[in-house]
Amino acid sequence: MSRAPRSAVRHTEGVGTWSRAAVVALVPAAVIAVAVLLATHSAVELARFERAEAQRSTYVVAAGQPLTAGVDVRAVDLATTLGRLGYVETRGMPGAPGQFRRSAGAWEIALRRGRQPIDRVRLELRGTRVTRVLRNGQPVADAALEAEVLTSVSDRPGEEYRPVRLADMPIVLLRAFLAAEDHRFFEHAGLDVRGVVRAAWANTRAGRVTQGGSTITQQLVKNRLLSPQRTFARKVREAWLATLIEWRYPKEVLLESYLNEVYLGQRSGLAVRGVGAAARAYFGKEAHQLTLGEAAVLAGMPRAPNSYSPAANPARARERRDWVLGRMRDLGWIGDADHRAALAERIVVRGGGHGQRAPYFTDHVRQELERELDEGGLGDVRGATVETTLDPALQRFADAAVSRGLERLEARHRGLRRSTPAARLQAALVAIDPRDGRVKAMVGGRDYGESQFNRATLARRQPGSAFKPFVFAAAVTARRGTPPLTAASIVTDAPITLAVKGEAWSPRNYEDRYEGRVTVRRALEASLNAATVQVAQIAGLDTVLGIARALGIESPLEPVPAIALGSFEVTPLELARAYAAFANGGGRPHGPATVRTVKLPDGTAAAFDDEPDRVLSPAEAYLMTSLLAGVVRSGTAAEARTLGANAPIAGKTGTTNDGRDAWFVGYTPTLLAAVWVGFDTREAHGLSGSAAALPIWIDFMRQALDAYPAPAFDVPAGITMTDVDATNGKRATRHCPVVVRETFLTGTEPPLCDEHGGVVDQVRDWWQRFRDWMRR
Repeated sequence: MSRAPRSAVRHTEGVGTWSRAAVVALVPAAVIAVAVLLATHSAVELARFERAEAQRSTYVVAAGQPLTAGVDVRAVDLATTLGRLGYVETRGMPGAPGQFRRSAGAWEIALRRGRQPIDRVRLELRGTRVTRVLRNGQPVADAALEAEVLTSVSDRPGEEYRPVRLADMPIVLLRAFLAAEDHRFFEHAGLDVRGVVRAAWANTRAGRVTQGGSTITQQLVKNRLLSPQRTFARKVREAWLATLIEWRYPKEVLLESYLNEVYLGQRSGLAVRGVGAAARAYFGKEAHQLTLGEAAVLAGMPRAPNSYSPAANPARARERRDWVLGRMRDLGWIGDADHRAALAERIVVRGGGHGQRAPYFTDHVRQELERELDEGGLGDVRGATVETTLDPALQRFADAAVSRGLERLEARHRGLRRSTPAARLQAALVAIDPRDGRVKAMVGGRDYGESQFNRATLARRQPGSAFKPFVFAAAVTARRGTPPLTAASIVTDAPITLAVKGEAWSPRNYEDRYEGRVTVRRALEASLNAATVQVAQIAGLDTVLGIARALGIESPLEPVPAIALGSFEVTPLELARAYAAFANGGGRPHGPATVRTVKLPDGTAAAFDDEPDRVLSPAEAYLMTSLLAGVVRSGTAAEARTLGANAPIAGKTGTTNDGRDAWFVGYTPTLLAAVWVGFDTREAHGLSGSAAALPIWIDFMRQALDAYPAPAFDVPAGITMTDVDATNGKRATRHCPVVVRETFLTGTEPPLCDEHGGVVDQVRDWWQRFRDWMRR
């Protein structure tokens, strides 16, 4: 056998030596690279977790229940509100924050988060209505309870979710979940090896999965950061990230996060997430009101949420509850007596409605936050509070009014019934404070579980006659010089044909009824289409469009004759805010409709309290309110008089000619509400605004006025009241046959009637005109 050349051997040895040296040199580099990759991956995942934690801990809260003179404590259900907030009723004088006492003549409330160690509010009553408010013995104009938590920024549409702070959860609830899921939670560092071994042994003995080895921290990591796929690589990532998260956050924060995010089944078509939502969805109460047995029911659900649901499988839920209670007893967390009492509890599932209050409202809050704040401006700050404008009592009234109203319509008109939920008749209601345009209540549909589409803010529908106030505002207010018309001016209500883009357009009155010569007031009160078109022609279509824009209509509009009859589409919220100027003295609201303040943990705050822009004078706004009050007094909304002959109400019905949309927008000085009724498919229902939308508005406003009485409309400077002859619109004399009291902008009063009376009256009238001319 021939040998390889010595040079070749030396070369081979050199290569081997070089390869070993290269490997030795590359190992540290590889270790460093892996460490860098691991550190980078960990930092990215930790940042994702921190952002999710910041969003979860950013609470969205309602406005605190106002406590002012005039409020009816029974109508706002003050006792239930205090119970939701965790107050405890006492027999004696409240001696600690979070206590209250009620009697026939007064309520004493020790605020939970007051200005002093014991911040006591006394409400003196006449019947059930507050007559005076005292705070720590001193009379005050108003006070308020602390805000109720609605949701958090991390809430996702289509879910039942209501976050609860750990301090507000009962100890039995915490112990129940720890017993069921991770009883060594406060001992391990993210992984529980003993727990894994114990669960494997228990499952082997049982022949099925009865226990899980994942800690609460691992479950939280899986829910927030990882996919649901069951692979070895995912379990390794889960273990590593759980250890990392435990290093970064206190145990209390992790436990609170888990209890607020754990999936707890389905209810009314929505996923139930967190113990706060579950307590409401299954038991109709707050988390702090749960009994030991109810807490054990919820704690038993995470292993198989729908299988152990008390609503879907009560027998299995009871079996699982009993197991949780046994674990708690074995761990020494409850005694034998408590164990027996909890086992004896019946599982009573209450209600089937949504646990989350105002879901359409909170969806809109998130949209406004995204629009008003930078994407990272709020999401990276843990513990912020978003203060909204929602009034929980008004929201409850709105929900009830819409539900009852649609059920009544379907009961009276069988042709409106539909077999599938998606095809059913829908309604939207949005209530605002006209003084600032902020939303106090919002209902975007009849069932949030069936449809999360918010018709109050997103549905664009023709307003029909509800647009007419903008036409009349253009005619009776002074855009340039003297208004072309007054409330007493005479217009003609008769068939009319106009040329529009080379084609004939002939608007028709309801049921083809025409009244001939009518006053401007009568034209609006009776919603006369032909007369309204004439008013629009007199005012000018560009002027009509301009004032609609100035008042807040932002949807596409064109200066064509059909604009007078509301042929262009708007949303209910848009229309409601555009009416606000009529109620508040002429100011157009702008800025967010639902968000008032964003408070950061360091005490800084971003407030959204923009003043309305002045678009009408107070006198012009009052004149429009006078006209719209006539619609209620003697026009198409006369049914609203059932709220009281002296109730300060103004508004306008809206009906489209094709019968697809029905509206009513009405207001008092302190509350304005818009109601829309129709089908999502734009199918015609054939009902007028007074038949479909107005009854829902009346139902809502009756409850609202009972809870919060409204003051009368103030008459501003620049308004003159005078008697006019109803047959010709002129200032009345003693000889005029039909005399009515009319409202005018000062200086626009009509001349004295010269059609009635004798020569002496005419001479007196000429002399009065001459004297008026000389004074100028």
